[in-house]
Formats: sequence, C-alpha cells, structure tokens
Amino acid sequence: MIGIRAVLVRSMRIARALGLKGLLTRIRALRQIPPSSSPDEMTFPTASSLDQVHMEVGVMVHAYYTDILDELAADLLHMPLPYVLMVSVVDADAAAAVSTQFKNLPNVRELHVRVVPNRGRDIAPFLLDFRDEILALDLVCHVHTKKSHYTGCDQSDWRRYLLNSLLGSRDRVAWMLGMFQATPALGMIYPETFAKTPWWAHTWLSNLDSARELGGRLGLYIDPLAYIDYPVGSMFWARTDALRPLFDLGLSRNDFPPELGQTDGTLQHAIERLFGQVVRQQNRILGILPASGVDALRSEGERNWTAYFSATPSQRIAFAAIEAECISFDLFDTLVTRPFLHPSGTRAYLAHRVEQVFGLSNFAALREISEARARAECGCDVSSASIYAAMAHLPELHGQDVAAIRDLELATEARLLKPRRAVLDAARVQARAGKRIIAISDMYLTASELRHALPAPVTTALQEIYVSCDTGWRKDSGDVWRQLPERASAVPARWLHVGDNEHADVQLPLSLGFIGPVHTMRPAALLDVVPALRPLRPKPDLLHRWPDQLWLGLLANHFGALADQSPEAFTPGLVIETPETFGYVVLGPLLLDYCAWLARMTLESGNTRLLFLSREGYLLLRAFRRLQQSDPSLAAIRASYLLVSRRAVNTPSLHRIEDLAPIFAAPYTGSFHTMLSARLGETLADAVTRELGSAATAETVYLPEMGSALIERLRPAAAAILEIARNEREAYLAYWAAQTEGDAAIVADIGYAATIQTRLAEVTGASLHGAYFAVRRSALQAGRNRVSGRFHDGCRGVDCKPSPVMSHHLLLEAVLTAPEGQFSHFQLDANGPSPVHSSNAPLPATWAVIDRVQAGALQFMDDFCDVAGAEASQVTLDCSHVQRPLQCVGTGRWQLGDWARALAVEDQYTGRGKVSKEDIMANL
Repeated sequence: MIGIRAVLVRSMRIARALGLKGLLTRIRALRQIPPSSSPDEMTFPTASSLDQVHMEVGVMVHAYYTDILDELAADLLHMPLPYVLMVSVVDADAAAAVSTQFKNLPNVRELHVRVVPNRGRDIAPFLLDFRDEILALDLVCHVHTKKSHYTGCDQSDWRRYLLNSLLGSRDRVAWMLGMFQATPALGMIYPETFAKTPWWAHTWLSNLDSARELGGRLGLYIDPLAYIDYPVGSMFWARTDALRPLFDLGLSRNDFPPELGQTDGTLQHAIERLFGQVVRQQNRILGILPASGVDALRSEGERNWTAYFSATPSQRIAFAAIEAECISFDLFDTLVTRPFLHPSGTRAYLAHRVEQVFGLSNFAALREISEARARAECGCDVSSASIYAAMAHLPELHGQDVAAIRDLELATEARLLKPRRAVLDAARVQARAGKRIIAISDMYLTASELRHALPAPVTTALQEIYVSCDTGWRKDSGDVWRQLPERASAVPARWLHVGDNEHADVQLPLSLGFIGPVHTMRPAALLDVVPALRPLRPKPDLLHRWPDQLWLGLLANHFGALADQSPEAFTPGLVIETPETFGYVVLGPLLLDYCAWLARMTLESGNTRLLFLSREGYLLLRAFRRLQQSDPSLAAIRASYLLVSRRAVNTPSLHRIEDLAPIFAAPYTGSFHTMLSARLGETLADAVTRELGSAATAETVYLPEMGSALIERLRPAAAAILEIARNEREAYLAYWAAQTEGDAAIVADIGYAATIQTRLAEVTGASLHGAYFAVRRSALQAGRNRVSGRFHDGCRGVDCKPSPVMSHHLLLEAVLTAPEGQFSHFQLDANGPSPVHSSNAPLPATWAVIDRVQAGALQFMDDFCDVAGAEASQVTLDCSHVQRPLQCVGTGRWQLGDWARALAVEDQYTGRGKVSKEDIMANL
C-alpha cells in the first residue's frame, strides 16, 4: 500500500470540497488500515485541495460495441466534476447512438464523437484521434466497451470489474481525483489484474519485438524476462504528462495492423504493456487499486501471483499428462539451473574466467559480435562451433587459442549446471508411466554437446534432445511447434510441454493446439513475482557484477526449490519454514560478505593472526575456514577461536577498585549480586557477599545511575576483589601467550561497542584491531586499538541511521552462538589454564535448531565457493543488499516458522535475563 496515511487528510479536504459525505466516511475508515511494511511504500508531500488547483479532466471511451452504452452512461453519471467526454466509434450509426445516449449526461462540458477506422482498437483512437484534446487535459480516464473473447466468450465480468474500479461510484471517482491532486508523483491509477488473467500474462509474450522497437524510440530498456506492471485490459486514469512520450511517437493508423481478431502480438498489445513503463520513466509512480475494491493504492501490482502457488510442478504435470503420450521439457531453468540470477551474470562470469586464463578482455562483447556475425552468415540459429569459427576472424583474437577458449566455455557450463530436482523427478515419474520424455531448447550447444554438459541424472531421463542449432527451428518463433510434431511422429493434442518461458513454452504451444502447457517458473522470476521477495531484486548496477548475481542466484534457486516442493510456504505471505532455509538465505550471504571483507583486511594489514571471539566466533571461524579452503592465498592467515567474554576480561582488567567505573557504565536493572555475577563472576560476587553481607548484595541496583555509589560500597571488599582479579589475570595471560605467541592480532566478532577488545587490550597489553559486523560510535573508546565495521561503522560515519545488522542484532545473536555455555574464566592447574564455562549452554533441543541454522549458512558458503573458487575471498558484494534478507525478517515481511520458538538470547549482563523469540521479534 503506498503512503495512504500521508494523503488521507488531503483526500478528505478534497472530498469536503466536493461535498461528498459518503467519501468522508470511507476515508475515515481507511485511517484504521495498518501501514504496509513494503519498501515500495511512498511518502507524499502536502498538496493543495481541489478547490485551490484547477484540473482539467476528461474521459475517453472507445465504443466499439454500442449495445452497452446504457451501462457506460450509468458509469459516467459518477463523474463528480465538469469534464470533457471523447468517444470513438467505428460507424455513423454508432456515432448517432452515442450522441443520443450521452448528450444529456451531467457535468459533460464538451462532447466529442468521432468515427474512426476499426484498426488499433481502443489504443489508436486514444493516441491518434483524440491526441490534442487529451494533451490539453491534466487527467484522463480511458475506458472501452470491452467484450474480449479471451476465453471464447463475452467477458462482461472482466469489463464490469474494470469499470467498477475506475468509475464505480461518485465517491470512488472523487477519491481517485483527490489522490492525483494530493500526490504530484502519481502518474496512473488502474485496477489490479482481473482474477481470471494468468500470472504469465504479465510478461511481454508475443509483443517483445514491438516493445523493443518502441522502447528504442522511447529510450526505454526492455527486459525480455521481466514481469511487468501494466493495466491489463487498457483501462485506467492517467496524468496526461506521464503518457506524453507515447503521444509524441508520431504513430499513424498504418502502424497498427488490420483487425483480424488477434489475441496478442499487435502494436496495441505492446503499447498496453508499455503504459506502466512510460509512466515510471517520467519519474511518476503507478497507483494500483486492490481487487477487493478498497480505496487504497499499491505502487506495484500483485499480478495474480498466488495462482502459481496453488500446486507443485509435479502435481501440475501429473494432472496435465493424463492424456499425453509425449512430454517435452525445456532445459535451462526448467530441468537444470545455473547458479547466477540472470544470464548476464553467467556471461559476466565466463568473461571474467576468460580474462583470467587467457588475458583476453571484453570477451562478452566479442562473443556477442561473433554470434551476430555467425547468425547473419547462415540466417538461422548457430552452434557454438560456428560462433567460435566467426570469433577466430576477429583481430582481437589474433594469437589466441580459440579452441581452448571454447573448451573453457563448455567446461564452465558443465560445471555450473545443476538439476532442478522436483521437475526432474516429475519427468522420471512420467517416464516410468510409459510416457515419451524429450527435451527442446533454443540453444547454441548441439544435442551431442548437451549430453556431455548436462548433469548425468538429466541426460539419462531424456530419450531425445532437440536443439534449435541442430534443427533450425526455434520455440520462440513457433517453428518448432509447427514442425517438430511431424519429425517426432507425435500429435499436438497428445503432447504436453513443460517450461519456464511464458511466451515460447506456454503461450505459443497453447495457441497451436498442444495440451495446456505446464509453466515452471524460473527461479529468478520469483523475485519479480512474489511480493515478499521483491526487495531482493538487484539494482541495475548489480546486473553485470557476477559476484552479486551469484549470491542472489543461489538464493533464487533455493526459493525456487522451496516453491517446487512447498508452494504453500509462499501464500498468503512468505514463511521461512526450516532453520536451514533461514541459515541459507539470511545468514549465509552476511557470513560470506563479512568473511571476504575480513580476509582482505587481514592480508592488507600484514597482521595474519586472526582471533574469532567466542561464542559468535564458533560459526564465524567455520565460515572463514570455508574461504581458506577455496583460496590458497589465505593459507598464511592463522585463524583460531579465542575463549573470551565481557565477564572474562572484566575481572582481569581490575588493578584498582576505580577500574570498575567503565564496567558499571553499561545499563543494568536487577539485584546487586546478580549484576556482580554476570559482569565479574560468581566467585567475586560470593566474596563480596561474605565481606558486605547478603542483605547488601540482595538490593536492587540501577546502572549507570548508581555506578559511583556502588564502587564506594565495594571499597571494603577491594582486597578480595583485586586478589581474584590477579589470579584470573595470571591465568588468562598464560592462555593468551599460548594462543598468540606474542603476535599482534585482529579480533573478529559481531560487534557492537568493541568492549571486549578494549578490556582485552588492557589485560594483555596488546595492540588489537577489531573487525566487526557493525560498530557504534561508542567503540571509539578503544583508543589506540583500531575498530572497523563491515555493515555499519559508526566510527567513520553518522551513527543516526542503523543498518539492518544493527537494528536486528538480537536475532543475529540468537543464531550466532556455540553449543557450550558462555566462557567465564580460566583456572590454573598443573596442566596450565583450564577453561570454566557458565551453565547457560543451549538446551539440546535449542542447539539442534541452531545447528541446523548454521548448517544452512555453511551450505550457502560452500555453494558460493564451489563456483567462485579461489576468488571467493576477493569478491566485494553490495553490503547493503546482502542485508536485505535480514531486513525482510526483521520487518516482518518474511515470517519465521514454528522452529524459531527455540531462539532466545541470554542477557544477564543488563539484567534482562532470557530474551525469548517473541521478545526478539517484538524488539525488531
């Protein structure tokens, strides 16, 4: 929902100006709507009410069907302001009927009726015949007498849905006008997609070529794989300036095709899909009306996404295959996946590898040129051999082993491809049922090359593979659907196709008489389709950075596997149902980015002693060692786990009683004895009780307010306190010497105030560098000890806007822990220092959950390192974007399953005690 609260008051002013009491009632009800947690939420500036700003308003109607003019007239009665009414018809009789029907409508200050050719449907009259009248207005409503035979019948329910949304009542229209008035950035309002429209209709389908041609003229980038927002059915309210680029194209009637009852693939269908793109290009936002009819707006559509998650691909295939004799599968993103989010990421990674191995820069562009030349020469799809033959003639390749580069590409492809398990299993089930299983792909690798590149489980499941570079027939042109049945001796009516491409794999075979295809959404599309996953979509500058494409691709593939197996986890909202998924998608990217940053920092500093502080370091060290295993250059870093805690360094840091001051500076509420136990140890707390009496240490204390008074109260016990401090200091220094061998060190931890680093330096006398997830400005207390934070560095920037890692630290602390209790102190015995831990180890059931979270995070590290290899530690990710999954959980956009009830944080240090999962989430 977009900034609805920000404009309610202004909309109420406008309603008052219009004298609409009903609208006032509805707006007051809307004030009870809870704010959305969506990052798409907009905030609007204050604007003048309608009686203060002149707005020229019009309605343009294309009345092809005149038998519903009564219906339209009833809708137009709801216009609350004087307006210009423009009506296009296709013959003189229709013009006369319109004039008779509409001439006496209230508030119509001008009526224009024009007879237009039946070409371009409702779009051509809008852009051509009424161009000047529309551009003279501020706002225009565009509607038509829709009887689309999308399903072979009169779509009156679709028409009524659209018209009710846009012109359904006087209050409704006034509210929308008020939204435009209050929100200068608002460029278009239209209804959410009609429920019977399939989700895959929100792609370019057969209109891609036309959209690209128009997009080139408009300066728009057309992403062929994107799911797009547009007014399906081409009815909307719009600010005319937001659509001006379309009016300025200079289109003519002849640019539109003759009317032949086309269902897609015409200029008008392309323009319909471009409306939303053009509005956003003008730095305007879309306002999409919820299907429920409530007066509210979203800046991004739902696109009927939940329909996809009503069944698993296996269930869809099993149902659709009942009448099938032959079942064909697309390959890429259907039976196999690559680890990168988008094909551009795969190309960027291959170019990077070629430059590494062969020293050839700009390989991606050179390969694209070579493929274009090979296509131009043969006039059809080309094979990898043809592409590299053309490449050999490029001057940039002079002296290069072109065959070896091609071998690297084929080997890289084979290394990256992984089976899409759920779809592959469904294919195997159908094969066992006696169905013929084949693969069809638009691809530059021949069937023979694919047999070598595909994972073995995939190749063994396929009886035949048909590839466009072998056959000359492409899916996306429709040729393969027209030609292959004869070659394969199969009839379309007994042929089921399964694939991810909405046009080539779904729309075209459906239109050519095949059994209704099964759409298996490609994993990357989930980030466009599922509202909860949209925050993960990469910024444009990340699309050609293979490291960011890799981590996002791994997450998309993980969510894709979940959607294939448990689609119910996505609706109505995303639920992270297992600890492993939380670890993989939330914790894994953070660990990767932090550890890579830490590795670079360690090497650059020349200080190779790296100490991971307990208990967070239990997982951080294992993650770091994953990087070391993949990158030989990190072998020189001596990484180890350091037993330490605030309590463990507080007591040894005491040389005089006044040294308690910084220890008592942190907040606390609770009993004196419990505070002493948490911050200085039970032995010291008991010694104080013996010296001062149990009544004194049973009192409730408040820190930091009582800090100075408590120090004075403890003076009589100073000797006992400092004796315990000396013993613990001696034991800890013995441990420290064994761990560091006298070297300087970098300490690694989650953060946030560098308190342990400060005390540790005081105890050991060492100069330490702290490298943290995040640090607050207060960490400057570390003095001569350096501190740095990867995700938030308050010591080097403004500390007023915490990052997600700062805001949701309790959630991180709940899973970044160890199986043993908190380290307390060392005792010296004949064998040297012996560690003593507190009794607050996680319960076995709790640790079982945390262990699964950590396993998921480490699996993500392994998957990334499997691809990146020795470069895993050198990659620099967008550290803001890798925090998006944590932010999605922290803001409630992603919900955690029942497993999360086991999460808790022990916080005796501040007196809060055990912080439960409910308290953690409430704190978020």
